[in-house]
Amino acid sequence: MATRALVLLLVATCAYARECIELTLNDKTLLTDSVLNGTILKVVSKNETNDDSAVVNIVELWDRFPKIVVPSNGTSEQCRRDAQLYLYSLERMELWALKMFDASAKPPSGILSGNSNQYGDYDECLSIDGAVRGKYCLASLQVSLSGDRTLDRIDNMIHSGHYIRSNFTDMGHRVPRYSSILWGICIPSSCSSFDLEEEMSQRLSGLGISVKVHNTMCSVKDLKRPYSFGKTLSITFFLSIILLLSLGTIMDDGKEGASNFEKILNAFSLKRNFRKILDVSDEPSRVKGVDAFRGMNAFALLLAHKSMAMAHNPYVNKMTYSATFGMPWAVIGRSAILYTDSFLYLSGFLNAYNLLQELERKGTIDIKSRLIARWFRLFPLFLSLMLFCTYILPDINNGPQWNLVVEEHSRVCEKNMWKSFLFIHNYFGFEDMCLTHTHQIGIDMQLYVATLPLMLIFWKSRTFGWALVATLAVASAALRYFAVYWHNISMFVYFGISVQKLLDAARYCYILPTHRATIYLIGVAMAYLIRNKKCNFTLSFVQTRLLWISCFVLMMFTICYPYQMGLEGYKFEPGPAAAFAAFSPIMWGIHMSVAHWAICNSYLDNKGTSFVESRVFKFFNKIAYGVYLTQFPIFFYNVGIQRTAEHYTPLLLFHVPEIVAVIAISVLTTVAIEMPFNQVYRIYFGKSPTKLKDK
Repeated sequence: MATRALVLLLVATCAYARECIELTLNDKTLLTDSVLNGTILKVVSKNETNDDSAVVNIVELWDRFPKIVVPSNGTSEQCRRDAQLYLYSLERMELWALKMFDASAKPPSGILSGNSNQYGDYDECLSIDGAVRGKYCLASLQVSLSGDRTLDRIDNMIHSGHYIRSNFTDMGHRVPRYSSILWGICIPSSCSSFDLEEEMSQRLSGLGISVKVHNTMCSVKDLKRPYSFGKTLSITFFLSIILLLSLGTIMDDGKEGASNFEKILNAFSLKRNFRKILDVSDEPSRVKGVDAFRGMNAFALLLAHKSMAMAHNPYVNKMTYSATFGMPWAVIGRSAILYTDSFLYLSGFLNAYNLLQELERKGTIDIKSRLIARWFRLFPLFLSLMLFCTYILPDINNGPQWNLVVEEHSRVCEKNMWKSFLFIHNYFGFEDMCLTHTHQIGIDMQLYVATLPLMLIFWKSRTFGWALVATLAVASAALRYFAVYWHNISMFVYFGISVQKLLDAARYCYILPTHRATIYLIGVAMAYLIRNKKCNFTLSFVQTRLLWISCFVLMMFTICYPYQMGLEGYKFEPGPAAAFAAFSPIMWGIHMSVAHWAICNSYLDNKGTSFVESRVFKFFNKIAYGVYLTQFPIFFYNVGIQRTAEHYTPLLLFHVPEIVAVIAISVLTTVAIEMPFNQVYRIYFGKSPTKLKDK
């Protein structure tokens, strides 16, 4: 009896609950089936508010988003047959079809936390080799929600705060298409990217989502790339380097070679070069402070570059990523142009300092010898990296974004590397530049060439030389101001900046030597003052402290005063952006000049001297060029092979294995390529003991 009573009570409860549901759903209801089952229920009340309507629309979008995507109306007959076979095999639960379905991305949880980019399973898709072979495509989805406050907020969350704004046509191999949602789809290999784009556009047109599937963003297993002449040349070049390194290392007996051939083999001895790179004793021509300036700014620039590479990656909490870089302290990274200005200051200082040495010794400058020395200093390692990234790196690995950040970049290099050979690549914009971060090499080479006649003028007429330096510095500042103001661009990476604005800022200002010359000329002026000891005077203890405090305050002010431009919700104004572009290099140059003067005149306590003269900085100075060149290829190698979204934390900026890889590869490239070719120059062209690195 007790059991029957319990069953009757349960039945009565269910009946009552059903009546409650029927009463609740007495208004109009919309009942739709999902792709996988028929359990999704949506309720639209007659008296719903705007916010309620927004919620229903979003839920409807989630429900109607296609889970099975295959180009049923492909342009080729084979594609249509394979698509029908896939759908038929999926109904029959065949394993290869289930894998193809499983490998495609599905709407996940956490989209409002920034978990929008869904790669699916890249490796599972490419492993399909049954009745149909798998092809993996990474589609770009453009979602736009607007109309009221709620939709605007949801749109902002889906796009991870619009940290950077972009569209389909923007360059994506170095600057991220941040506004696009990346969606991995597995389709039959007989179907093209156009077939997939048409299918997805048709399926998503009613949801306000536009689709672009670039042909270069599709991959199949064991794709055979064409064997070009450039690849043959690259393999020959690297095999020759390996052969020379092997012979030089094996045959190195510790003695200086008698013939040029023996000297060349010694130049390629890894044992000899490793001993040199680990020798951090002071060199006679070394100037105090240079190593510390280079080391600190290189590390800051490394982190700034890493933060940009991270913007390509998917995170399950990408809203946290954008919120982190929208905080006031993130201005330290957004002012990254100041760290590149530091290298221009050091370049101007060292170039002028060594040219003044030659003028004091000879009364003239051997321009031909200087240009050859500069070429040997910059080009061999630069060429090696270009050849490796263009012809070797694309074959090493793969991944969802590999075609974008590695393959696409190699195609750009193959087409445009001749500009880099001539050191004029910085005049053609980031879109058509091989190794975009090497624009600094082009700027540096061009400013170096201009410095040769400038120092001759300076040597013959101090008054005219100072007037010329000052005029050129002011003119460069004026060019920056008007370029930024007229083109509505910014040299500061403000929150919400578009990819096109970043590219315009580079094209019209950032990568042009005429617009970046101010701080370089400040370095030239400081070289003369320090070389000729024109500003040597004695400071008291209190004056020294005030000098360093003023220097630190000026440094922090230059970095931090545009912090409001980095906050979320900032509305761009050309006036403040132009002022930052024009005056920040001047303030930064004054800060570096004062600090450099104080270091050179020993206005540091014991702790400060120990820090500036640290062995770490002396060692880093030897591999600095390698660190500068190799960091971007390593960053984007890791972007290209990443398969899944990870949880973002600020500590990812200090990714220890990646930093170790940068340092290790920089050491290897320095001892295997940079140092040997520098020694080859000394063997055939060297006429003085002056260090090539100082030229």
